[in-house]
Amino acid sequence: MSFECDNKQNIEFVDKDSDENYVKFEELGIIKNSIIVIKKTEYNSEKYIFLETKSCRQLLLEGFPLRIENTEKYIALNNPGTDEAYKIQVLEYKNNFFEVTHTILFPKEILPKRILKVDNKEVFIMDVENRIWKTTLQ
Repeated sequence: MSFECDNKQNIEFVDKDSDENYVKFEELGIIKNSIIVIKKTEYNSEKYIFLETKSCRQLLLEGFPLRIENTEKYIALNNPGTDEAYKIQVLEYKNNFFEVTHTILFPKEILPKRILKVDNKEVFIMDVENRIWKTTLQ
């Protein structure tokens, strides 16, 4: 899969089928008129890439990006591989691209099931035991 950006730079994402270096790329769609969302599947994990097609800027996300209602923010919760902790990234759309404004790492004993609420200062999640957790964004 290859893309030519408006600045004439070419970006290529190449699938590999080998056992030790398996990777597959899939184009999922376009957001904000010029940002392509790409799913990167590796042997033990999934990541997502925002590729901005004007200048070829890229941002690697730990999980599928979800828009936070009535804001210019997105949130991504990873699906961790073996020996990885759960992680949430909070993204904000600024200057025609996204930046990660907060990263939340969960202790191994907290296994998130759902993100319940996100606002400017706090994130609420429910874990697999239906306990609700709150973290403050600083």
